Amino acid sequence: MHAVFPWQCPSQTSRTFLMAVFLAASWVGVATAQDKNQNFNAVRRSDLTAFGEIFGEQTFIESGIVICRNASMLSPSDRYEYLLSWVTPTISHPGFRVTADFSAAGAPNWVRASDRDGAEYSEHPTIVSPAVDLIRLARQLESSDALRRRITNCPATSPRMKRNQLTLLALIAMQQGDAARAEQHLEHLVEAVRTDESISDEIGYETLLLADEAARSNPSSLAVRELVLFVILARQKDYVRPAWIRHLVAARAKMDGSTAEGSLGHEVSPQWYIASRERAFEHGNAFPLPSPIIGTGHYRNLWNYGDEYLFYQSPLRGSFTIDALATGFGYQEAELMVGGYWAGLVFDHEQCLTGNIREELSRHNIGRPLTDTGSYGYLRTRVDVRDGTATTSISGRTIHQQPIADSADPWVAIRTNYRIQGGVDNLRISGNPVIPDSLEMIDSEELLGWYDYFQAPGKTDHPLANWSAEIGTEIGSSVIREISDPQVTRLPNGSHDEHLLRYMRPMVENGTIEYEFWYEPGKTMAHPALGRNCFLIREDGVGLHRLTDGRFDRSELRPGNERSIDAQSGSPPPLQSNAWNQLSLSRRGDQIRLHLNGVLICESKIEPSTVPPSFGLFHFADQTSLRVRNPRWEGDWPKELPSRDAQQLAAKTESFLKWTSTNPGEEMRHRFDGSSMMTGSFAQPHGDPTRTVNATDRGLVVRQSSDAGFRGAYVAPTIEVGGDFDVIVSYDQFQCDSLLERVGSVRVRVIADSIGSDEAMIQRVEDRRNAHLIQCMKMFTTEGNQRRRYFGQVPCDGDSGRMKLSRRGDTIHYSAADGESDYFYYLGKESFVVDDLVRLGIQLGVDIEGPAGKVSGRFTEMYVRAEHLGGNTGIDEIATIQSLNQNVAQLPDSFSHDFTESPQTRTAFSHWGNSIKSDEGLKVTSPGTDDWTSAGLAFPNAIAGDFDISLEFATVKFPKPAKDQNTQVLLEVELSDKDRTQISATLTKTDENTVAAQALARMKYDGRFLYQVIGNQAIDDVNVLRVVRRGSQVFCVAGHGPGQSESIIGTMVTSQLPIDPNNVRVMLHTGGVGRTSQMIVQSIRVKAANIASVRPYGIIQSSTPVSQPEIPNEP
Repeated sequence: MHAVFPWQCPSQTSRTFLMAVFLAASWVGVATAQDKNQNFNAVRRSDLTAFGEIFGEQTFIESGIVICRNASMLSPSDRYEYLLSWVTPTISHPGFRVTADFSAAGAPNWVRASDRDGAEYSEHPTIVSPAVDLIRLARQLESSDALRRRITNCPATSPRMKRNQLTLLALIAMQQGDAARAEQHLEHLVEAVRTDESISDEIGYETLLLADEAARSNPSSLAVRELVLFVILARQKDYVRPAWIRHLVAARAKMDGSTAEGSLGHEVSPQWYIASRERAFEHGNAFPLPSPIIGTGHYRNLWNYGDEYLFYQSPLRGSFTIDALATGFGYQEAELMVGGYWAGLVFDHEQCLTGNIREELSRHNIGRPLTDTGSYGYLRTRVDVRDGTATTSISGRTIHQQPIADSADPWVAIRTNYRIQGGVDNLRISGNPVIPDSLEMIDSEELLGWYDYFQAPGKTDHPLANWSAEIGTEIGSSVIREISDPQVTRLPNGSHDEHLLRYMRPMVENGTIEYEFWYEPGKTMAHPALGRNCFLIREDGVGLHRLTDGRFDRSELRPGNERSIDAQSGSPPPLQSNAWNQLSLSRRGDQIRLHLNGVLICESKIEPSTVPPSFGLFHFADQTSLRVRNPRWEGDWPKELPSRDAQQLAAKTESFLKWTSTNPGEEMRHRFDGSSMMTGSFAQPHGDPTRTVNATDRGLVVRQSSDAGFRGAYVAPTIEVGGDFDVIVSYDQFQCDSLLERVGSVRVRVIADSIGSDEAMIQRVEDRRNAHLIQCMKMFTTEGNQRRRYFGQVPCDGDSGRMKLSRRGDTIHYSAADGESDYFYYLGKESFVVDDLVRLGIQLGVDIEGPAGKVSGRFTEMYVRAEHLGGNTGIDEIATIQSLNQNVAQLPDSFSHDFTESPQTRTAFSHWGNSIKSDEGLKVTSPGTDDWTSAGLAFPNAIAGDFDISLEFATVKFPKPAKDQNTQVLLEVELSDKDRTQISATLTKTDENTVAAQALARMKYDGRFLYQVIGNQAIDDVNVLRVVRRGSQVFCVAGHGPGQSESIIGTMVTSQLPIDPNNVRVMLHTGGVGRTSQMIVQSIRVKAANIASVRPYGIIQSSTPVSQPEIPNEP
């Protein structure tokens, strides 16, 4: 038997002719079946042969409905014989007839007579197959075994006939519940498909019938699943999606147990509502009605009726943001619609496509392709609405900006194309949207939110046909919004040319839609429609018209069908001729009421349906034109945006991140600005601060470069963290310039004070494939060796975002957000130690791999919440300097020496290197070396308690150092603790010839000295350095001279132990041979709680303190 698929079918006119011809022929079969004394041999073979030669088997694909209807009129036994003679081979057709046709929702319920439940009309589109009806009827008549023998004994004379035979035998076995026998037949069928993949065009109907039956009786059948997958994949790229393939996709979903037919999966109080762009094309072709899964944090469109839209419960205007994980590629794309427009990605990741509910509007390139999401499966989609623009971004990158007016279509929706099975997870709406009590349904002359029900599929220059809108003003400045549709004069009056303009968002809640329509008898009229019911307002009453589907219609309804509705007032409708009439349609529960000019004219009930009804404007265009103005909708939708946790599609996956400790914890919040590195709140544990850190009014810029290997630069808050914690860091302006196979990143890490120095890190990285990702890492020590485990990689194509690390007990959780969003997507978790973090244990920075690598990022804000939070969480610089200056007078012991007045050679200081007296002061000269050396002097006395030590100086020669070195003036103090902690206030010049004031600290870490930058300011005219201790807090200060402005360049908490003799030092260092530095030491002042007795003056002593190497740049 030659299969003809719907796109191969002849025109509607020829189809009707063939149906009429075959109907006459089919009644021969009916009459024969009713006559127990005759059989088909009584019909002349020549007639049947001629009929078969002329029409072949093509008509039978179109005539399954006719056969089933004819069979429904017979008794069960006659029906069985009739169907048996039609399905199994006879002299008129030598092959099996395994066909499928489709009956639209609302069609007469004579299809599948064996399953008839007494309902007059079917509620859902139905698969119609004489073969399936035969098999089900055989089971009812206990004739399944006889039917199986009949089919088995028919010789299969062709591969197609053999496949049909196996299909019928498998269907019989499934009906009997014999799964083993069904699988045997199906395996033979699958084997035939495996050996000849080209037959995917020929087994569509067979596969559909098997899948539909398996969904009911044997959903675990592996053979059916393989067949279904084979056929669906073969047809996946087709833009034409006929009914059989759509029903096959639906059957596959039912086999997977994803849904029950007719169930929307709604919760008790749904916040989202499904709406299909149902046109005559979709309804008339009997495509399967949608059956999405809608639950907490999750929505999936399992199969397609048309383009599917899931609408939010309330209209939204103003400023708001929508974030969601939308299903990605592989025919699963989903887009967000705001302001009447949707935007998404084309499968190649290089283009953005946009559209409205009627059509796709444009495609444009987005520049660098987005990172492949194939392994991830989701697209982090965000639409931010503010200042008249809806900005759509995916994976952090903006792909489209759509101007929207204040009166734009206010409905938010999730769209999936008719070829797509997609959805979203964890959709959240945030911000401050305005939810109106009512809305104008014409927001622009584009008629956004409306579509023409009779729009044909495919691209067209006129998707609204002749429907149009005009917005203008009348006297009094009132805005007039009018919809019109002209009369079609080329058609004879009385042909009932149905025209329907439908509003996409369904009327699911109680409310009222009201509008004005112009009525001119015989010329202009408008009727309201809800769902498929059109309420025809006549001068003598109201009629109910059931919408038909024009050239796609398969029902028995005439386009002019109408039945009267009992008048409610007992009087004719108060219809005013040649005037604007006021009409309102109100919904209360399942009741509909129509008022015309304030008078109730009709009451009706909403029919039960899988898809909620939408409002429309209807007229017979062969009889009248249509004019409607100012349609307005006032609905009982929620008037407030629910909290995030109360939003239906917002996932609850972050509930385990809620703060569960009985200790509410302490918080630190810091917005980075030009003073961030001055207050001592932050230090720089890695990287040269004069080259890698720049504090600006809008954030802290951290950069690094590498000619070989890895190099990093980090800053860290000078706080102590213990217990559970949250760390959130915001960044933007991430830039990475690296060679292929090299890595660059902006990152946040926490380091525990554990034996193995356990570390957790999250980073925005450009990896070795130049893919843009968010990535997680855990570092731990096992058997004495450090191990790193990377995980949680997801695409991230934006240059800004937020990174979050959260410890709860012995687990650390990783999350990230795009841009400035509060929408954190969860990346994963790892076991983690419960130890406190080390000092400077929260680090944010950049890392780059050379050669020729450069990376930078700007940090804008940091938030820390912890059960235990100590250290320097921020100081007021101005108030602190005032306090330090006031308190210095209260220190009882003092020492001061002015080298400009007493440049004697015998002093209380120890000297090393080259220093000589001069009229300007003590001239110190330091020749450059490649090792760290210095020239300077030391204060020989011990100091205890609080102190304030200052150095006044002037640089004479301060040359640019060699590459990767520094030239420095240092005022250094060394405490007498066991780790010999050093704190230095310095003036530093880098190899890039930049000058900055820095605060440096040397601490012992893991048995070795570690030099850290605890403050850094770009101040190049410094001539005063101070180191001050108050209690356990040490401050490094830089200024321009006595009584001039000063800045805190760093601070840290230390011990309160004394300073031993010779451990207050002034040093001059020159980085690199071939250059020399020189400075004038003008004065040194020491104020302290206690200064040990100054030793007697003697000869100038030379001693060399512990050398301080340059600040390393850690790989």
